[in-house]
Formats: sequence, C-alpha cells, structure tokens
Amino acid sequence: MAIETAHVMQQIEKHLSQAKTADPAKQRESIAAIRALCELVLDDSGTVASAPRTLPLSAPAPAPVTSLNKLEEDDANKDSIFEF
Repeated sequence: MAIETAHVMQQIEKHLSQAKTADPAKQRESIAAIRALCELVLDDSGTVASAPRTLPLSAPAPAPVTSLNKLEEDDANKDSIFEF
C-alpha cells in the first residue's frame, strides 16, 4: 500500500506548526511525530534501509494437560483436584 507523499507532507506541516507554538513537552511529541512521518515516507520509497523492528514477545501458552494420573491408593480421594 503506497502512501501519498503530499498527504504526509501536510501532516508534517501540521505537526511543525503545533511544535512552534507548544510547550517543550508538546514540542517533543510533535517532533517525534515528524520524525516518524519522515521515516514512513523514506521507508515507503525504499531509499533508506530500515532498522530491524522488534515485536514484543508474549509469554508462551501453558501446555494443555492431556492425561490425568489419578492416585490408586486406598486413602486417596478419587476425583479430588488436590491430588499430587
């Protein structure tokens, strides 16, 4: 999916005007947005090699229990969930 450069340029100009009139914290956010938009255009055109992007790893799902080993002892509770 190609991104139209003119639309991205409009967004950059919008963030630039916001950065000029904002407090330092908002300026930083606007400048970060401008940088992201610039990288988007450059990556889309293929002129700059993109840095490898990392994805957050999720915790592995626990393995399902396929068979239950019930205790076969005289004093064991047959269907107790507390049998070890």
